Amino acid sequence: MRDFTLHIPTKFIFGIDSVERIGKEIKKLANNVLVVCSSGSVKNSGLLDRIKKNLKDSKVKFSIYDKVKPNPTVSIIDNGAKFVKNLNIDAIIGVGGGSAIDTAKGIGIVAENGKSIWDFVHINKTVKRSLPIIAIPTISAAGSEGNPYGVVTNDETKEKVSFICYSARPKISIIDPKLTLTVPKDYLIDGAIDIIVHAIEAYFTTKDFASLNDRFSLSIAKTVVEILPKIIKDPNDLELRGILSWSAVMALNDINDSGREGAYPMHALEHPLSGHFNVSHGRGLAMIFPRYLEYFSELKSEKIINFGKSIFDSSLERTEDVIIAIENWLELFGRKIKFSDLGIPDNAINTFTEEVMKINGNRFGKISGPRQMSKNDVKNIYNNCLK
Repeated sequence: MRDFTLHIPTKFIFGIDSVERIGKEIKKLANNVLVVCSSGSVKNSGLLDRIKKNLKDSKVKFSIYDKVKPNPTVSIIDNGAKFVKNLNIDAIIGVGGGSAIDTAKGIGIVAENGKSIWDFVHINKTVKRSLPIIAIPTISAAGSEGNPYGVVTNDETKEKVSFICYSARPKISIIDPKLTLTVPKDYLIDGAIDIIVHAIEAYFTTKDFASLNDRFSLSIAKTVVEILPKIIKDPNDLELRGILSWSAVMALNDINDSGREGAYPMHALEHPLSGHFNVSHGRGLAMIFPRYLEYFSELKSEKIINFGKSIFDSSLERTEDVIIAIENWLELFGRKIKFSDLGIPDNAINTFTEEVMKINGNRFGKISGPRQMSKNDVKNIYNNCLK
């Protein structure tokens, strides 16, 4: 294992109806907040009204910014920062999925530093300051409620790029499994796939000996694989939904990867899909995941077989059988897919490849992965997604 420093200042409040604590918890941190959400389900479900009442009862002043869209854009974040400019906001609450919480983080960064969020994505510069962020996730997926990361899409170029700001790691995250009951089935499935890939990206790419981390990664993935069909069968099972909610947090809150360095190339390959074609992030990952393992099956055979034995069937002995097991599981949920199923034309591959290399490439023209990946590697994985 590598040396590391781990500091997670987030206060996690987990439990059924824990959202009712929002007013009292916020009052300890701020007197004037911005609530960031969409204009859809958060309002229609009555959740926004509950939050507003809680804030009023605790005498916390608030304003609403309900412009969140899937795959948040630079303009949505920058306009949010302009919206709060003269409101003397003390903190920002992100309510919804990863897009809402990432939007809240982006607004917190721009409001505190000026400029545009695009000035602070990882290809431009790091950023240290942000207004305090509070997260109320309504879907189990991105894990943004427990980490300092976010992603944003450039309105003009459609490039989707990550940003990181440790001050934007939520100060408080209220994880109420009951809030996920309104999530449509497709979002539930895509979110679960996102959790799995978060958990195992570094497992496949690390060069460090970190057996505890590897077992932790596999445990998270196994948990999600086992409980997703049960949640679909009984959508009102709050015990299982709570497990899924906590799995999302643990997959990407830095505990999983502490002491182990590993890249996240599957996410890098997926981002152009959702940036250019507004594909659901989890659905894009569902397509890339088996093709990526197939491409590196010889190099990472031991890890792939161990993954298959741990997650699906202890008798699996060949990488091709593990990949079939993954595809069979995905097919249960209609997620054994290819480019055409996502409405993406074949000729988009060149654009995607160039973008991946531009955003993630090093000075040698490679990106990190199970080994240093060239432009041809990236293109070949995309090509394998055509069939």
